[in-house]
Amino acid sequence: MVHLQEMDASTGNGASRRETDLPAVRNAVNDIADFAHNHLTRGGGGVTSSPSEGRTFTVDPNLLAPADAGYAGTPDNNEASENPEPSHSEPNHKTEGNTNGTQQLSVGADAAAAGESTAMGVGAAKKKSKSKKKPKSQRGLTAPTGFEEFYVDAPLTPAEYEVEKDLYDPEIPFSQRIEVAIQRYCARRNMDSIKKDVFDKYLSLGGISAGPKQFSGGLDATTMSDMSAADIALMKATHFVDVDKHGGEKVFEVDFEGCAKAFFSSRVPQLYYLSSVNAVKDVQAKTTIIRNFLNYLLHHDVCPEYKSQIHAARAICDLTDQELPKTMKAQSYFPGDFQTACSEIFGGIFQGTYAKNPDWAPDAESYAGMSPEVAHRTFKIGLAAQASDEITKRYRDQNAAHSLETLKVYTACLEVTDLLRADEGVERFYGKHPAAKGLSSLGRLKAKSWESPFQPFKDLTPEERLAEGKSTTMEVYEFFVEDYVLDTCFLGIKFETTVHDLSFGLKFFDNISGVFCSFYGSIPNERLIGWRVPEDEPLPPREKSMITSALEEVVGEDEDDVANPAAPRGDDVNGEDIEDTW
Repeated sequence: MVHLQEMDASTGNGASRRETDLPAVRNAVNDIADFAHNHLTRGGGGVTSSPSEGRTFTVDPNLLAPADAGYAGTPDNNEASENPEPSHSEPNHKTEGNTNGTQQLSVGADAAAAGESTAMGVGAAKKKSKSKKKPKSQRGLTAPTGFEEFYVDAPLTPAEYEVEKDLYDPEIPFSQRIEVAIQRYCARRNMDSIKKDVFDKYLSLGGISAGPKQFSGGLDATTMSDMSAADIALMKATHFVDVDKHGGEKVFEVDFEGCAKAFFSSRVPQLYYLSSVNAVKDVQAKTTIIRNFLNYLLHHDVCPEYKSQIHAARAICDLTDQELPKTMKAQSYFPGDFQTACSEIFGGIFQGTYAKNPDWAPDAESYAGMSPEVAHRTFKIGLAAQASDEITKRYRDQNAAHSLETLKVYTACLEVTDLLRADEGVERFYGKHPAAKGLSSLGRLKAKSWESPFQPFKDLTPEERLAEGKSTTMEVYEFFVEDYVLDTCFLGIKFETTVHDLSFGLKFFDNISGVFCSFYGSIPNERLIGWRVPEDEPLPPREKSMITSALEEVVGEDEDDVANPAAPRGDDVNGEDIEDTW
């Protein structure tokens, strides 16, 4: 509500107040605002403003007179006798001819709270408003990213179809089409730094570099006016295929499926930490990005000649969601209690690592490894539950003759072919035998060897290599593993480990170097990441700087020190310390 208040003549603080709702007052207020906006200047015209709050105006009463009465600029004599002193509420702003009783116009508190100055534009300076943080909706943090679970690209309009028909013409080389597709894809997706890092590393493995294209000259309005949409998209691309991969000799081939296999099975476990607890969420965050990109290529028909490969790569993304989290969990459970017990007894990697209640973990029952007592109990119960009669008899005979030994220790890459959980007889044995209390029932894991792409090259003669290629027999490995470890495995899972062959016919493994998906593989690009073409001629040696040359001239070298650097310096012939004086 807008109201007028009459100022007290003695205090000037507006102590006495009377309110009115006359229509004339409203009209007068509007006239005041219009008049002040168009004619008044600071400190003149009979209107001043309060410097304290920027919201109260001292107005000459004549301004409230009817429009036909005019404006005299000075108050009546009667009012001058009643208010001989100027208003005390405005000590810093006196208006000529404004020494009589005055009236104040108080505007609403909204403008004062916002720190705004008066509509007249005079008086106190504006208050500095505190900068408020924009809500997430205005900062774009809640906007769709294009990676939502059920996100799909909108159907193409006829105009967009005509443009993309020229951009992705099959007559254009694939290297140029994929550059344009990546640039347009990134423009339509809201990628944060994490998503962009995953996407760039995937492209880098596929032979596509990320970064500004050098020596392109830049683009301006004049240049772009003479270029087609395809040429502009190609010039703006920040991901590009290297020059050596543009046509020419058939050295490189397009393989979407192989690139997806190598990226998810080899590069992702190396580059990113995948916790066994949050492995499912961590893996899906990465497969979603690549699957989304592959869907974009299919939706916009970028490379119809490789459509079957793109579908196969999408299937690899789905398989990664299932297998990669299990490999992370299996790696934390391997090798199991029985294998650890064998390693403790027969000189494996876990022998002597048991530490009960160490100083650095006094509350821990066991920091690592297994105690000899528990190891022998676990081994004997497992041998009785799963080993054949022949292996059991050999063990007893060799144990009695103290002839137990390890015949062979070697590194093997194994692929799981069968998982056999404990049957009812084994479960009943572990449940009834007193010595098996607290032990997990034992199952069996069967595996075959496979050749890892990162294994050292075998140094074989041509005859041996030919014989190895013709060999049809394949060694089958069988290990005794607890059921809780088998639950983390799946058929086809691969792992690299150290295998020990014992003299009585048992095998065990202990040192796990890695656990991999069933589609684990590698491509040559992985070996070439970061590689540079060597220079034709070696760079010349770097010349000494002026500072280095000057220091050598000042300090110099002592010939005796060069001849015998170990000899004592100066007069210290006995090797005694002598205080240097400078």
